[in-house]
Amino acid sequence: MLSFNSGLLWTFVNLIVFFLILKKILFKPVMGMIEKREQMINGQIQDAEQKNTQAGLLKEKYEGELKNANQEAARIVKTAKERGKEEYQRILKDANEEASKVIADANKTIETQKEKAIQGIQNEIAGMAIAAASKVIQENVDQAANEKILDDFLKEAGAGK
Repeated sequence: MLSFNSGLLWTFVNLIVFFLILKKILFKPVMGMIEKREQMINGQIQDAEQKNTQAGLLKEKYEGELKNANQEAARIVKTAKERGKEEYQRILKDANEEASKVIADANKTIETQKEKAIQGIQNEIAGMAIAAASKVIQENVDQAANEKILDDFLKEAGAGK
């Protein structure tokens, strides 16, 4: 039959007492350290998540700033091109005005030279006409008569243009 062994009972009681002592002395501090370690790891995970979130926000911010900088650069380039085109148009206009001025001055000079040449030719023709008239009529005409003949001849020559 079954016999009841008191040694077995005392072993069992000793085991329970030993377990309670270990629980009080060993398990609580070990569990406390495990909980602290778990809290520390959770804190580090939260810090990492916050830093990851902040990094994402900074990335978005810098991408936005980069986009704005690219837009600003494009605007500056466009403005510079427009200014360059305006400057080109201004220089072209100034050059055309200067060319027109030079052409007008040249035309004026040509007209002046033409008038001088015509005047010279008229004077030469008048002199030749007087000389021819003097030879034909073989008489000496005074200076006033010569000038009158010259003026009449020039009027006729001028009307014949």
